Amino acid sequence: MKRIITLFFALATISFSFAQSNTAVKDKKRGGQEAKIKLGQENVSTESRMVDCVWESDFSNASDWVMEYDENDCAGDCGWQIGENLECQGFYPIAPIDSDDGFYAMLDSDAYGGEDGGTDIEDAWLTMSTPANCSGLNNVVVEFDTWYQSYNSERCFIVVSTDGTFPDNLTPDTQHNPSEGIYEVFPDISGDVQANTGNPFTKRVNISQSAGGQSEVWVRFNWTGTWGYAWFIDRVCIAEQPENDIALNYGVISHNATSEEYGRVPVSQVINDVECAGQVFNFGSSDQSNVGISMEVVNSAGDYITSTTFGEDEMYGFDIDGYLDLDATISGPVETDQYVYFTKGVAMDVPADTYTATFDAYSDGDYSGGDYDADNSAVREFAFTENVYSTDGIDVYSNADVGRMGTGSFADASDGFMMFSYYDIAAETQIAGVRIMLDTYAYSDAFCFQDVDDDGIDDAICTVAGGECVVTLRDSTLISAESFDPSNFIAMSDFYIVTQEDVDNGYMDIGFSEPVTVSPNGYMLGIEMYSNGENNNIYILDDETVPQPFYMSMIYIPNDQVYSNGNATGIRMITGSSIGLEENASTFSVYPNPSKGLVNIDLNEPGDYVVQINDVVGKLVSEKTITSNTTLNLSTLDKGIYFVNVSNDETNNITKVIIE
Repeated sequence: MKRIITLFFALATISFSFAQSNTAVKDKKRGGQEAKIKLGQENVSTESRMVDCVWESDFSNASDWVMEYDENDCAGDCGWQIGENLECQGFYPIAPIDSDDGFYAMLDSDAYGGEDGGTDIEDAWLTMSTPANCSGLNNVVVEFDTWYQSYNSERCFIVVSTDGTFPDNLTPDTQHNPSEGIYEVFPDISGDVQANTGNPFTKRVNISQSAGGQSEVWVRFNWTGTWGYAWFIDRVCIAEQPENDIALNYGVISHNATSEEYGRVPVSQVINDVECAGQVFNFGSSDQSNVGISMEVVNSAGDYITSTTFGEDEMYGFDIDGYLDLDATISGPVETDQYVYFTKGVAMDVPADTYTATFDAYSDGDYSGGDYDADNSAVREFAFTENVYSTDGIDVYSNADVGRMGTGSFADASDGFMMFSYYDIAAETQIAGVRIMLDTYAYSDAFCFQDVDDDGIDDAICTVAGGECVVTLRDSTLISAESFDPSNFIAMSDFYIVTQEDVDNGYMDIGFSEPVTVSPNGYMLGIEMYSNGENNNIYILDDETVPQPFYMSMIYIPNDQVYSNGNATGIRMITGSSIGLEENASTFSVYPNPSKGLVNIDLNEPGDYVVQINDVVGKLVSEKTITSNTTLNLSTLDKGIYFVNVSNDETNNITKVIIE
């Protein structure tokens, strides 16, 4: 306990830096140090082309491209790479792009910048080696698959030439200028820390002003910046822009009418209509009339629950700075290159279950079954529960994109590292504790046991039993104040030691000493971790499937600061009066506790059970099979903390016992 007290009073003022905020340039990049994994389907299947290409490349033939960089700007090779199954090699890598055939192009700025970054303004480009003939096309687009995550000082451009010459001095200050053939690709993302496109994302850029009717058109992908993450490009296609083509960029399910999308929400917290929304983009060369969205919701069995449509009464626009304006609805038609947003409340008085909402966009010119309807749909999966509230959607989302963070992720964070998840409480409730989703729930043994030091012996690089942690509940002022006081919390659990059973299960349940009653407000639920100097590391899953507001996930690095990091960490709130989850009702009681050595186990249900006793580092010290109430003699064990695990084919329950 001494270590926690020391930490709680260590710092009085800590500066904040949030994802999607470019107000401060940090000395250290704080990102996960390893690539993400996919939970669910293993085979990548990208959408078929919706257009006929006049020029295309899937990067299986590197001679389609010329790769160069400005040697006056870069002190070393800061250029593009083309190959099969390329991976980021820097200190803060992101996952590679999901690709059908595994061939793609990669700009790995993080590897060039090293661990601490640098001051070089990188300027590197990837140019078509032969031109495309667009002489018969009035409206020309570049369509490509991409995966890009932003840091805080970079820009991504497409540059178009009709004579093979290009500007070679682009910087992050270069402006979008189609009249000069310069098109910024991600103006709404670049510069916002850890904002990203999704993996993969099909992007289309209208280059008609530069390429329309031209017999020779070269396209260049130009990256410029200082120590970013990475930019991936795949399946490039130059084609004629369709006349009628709208795209549904995303759908939204937010039970509390915010931009927060929770994987699981207790039914007690759904007190109003569920806010449903979607964004539509008119990529056609013609204005689109009668634009709208339909939505249908089904339960886990596929049974119909509800449906609705969004029309002009629910359509909103964006202001000159690109921010959504919800003050008044707008009317159509929707102009070419215009974004519109639809939103409305939908009644969902439904029982605990998992649900799927399917959104479909339509217009008079682009509708279901039309020539260009492949990008008109989006799906959101969500769950209503009895007592589990989670920002993450692991086991809810059919193909979750998951990473991890923990005591081994960042320098100087092996002891006292904190992670937080934000929860909006709409109705007064009790909080019994948390379920913490460990990396071993998702990562394979092949990953978790690797010979990292080349001594012929596998090393454990996932969560290891014996680490220590404590759970806290805090007011949401953690994310709005200019300082962070670690000692300012509403409730704290007892100190908890990670067991081997936790590691094997892939999660640990930690309760408060008594349920905490909270009123409607915003709260941060957090875990503080100690790994004995990385000898007993603890890693927690981070679900990056659904983009979230920056405040949904926070980390604290001792003697450093608080950061927004990740999307939805696996720190789940358990509401109610007991930590026991719906699927893990207790089947036994253990007493007395503390004990002098004789421990009674009373079974609440008859059956055959295996009783295992583990010490604090997960070592099995005793095992026996019981069929009725039993007294165990543990007097021969050393004094200390032990874990009694009673299990059969249907249940598995653990109780901490202190032997005095």
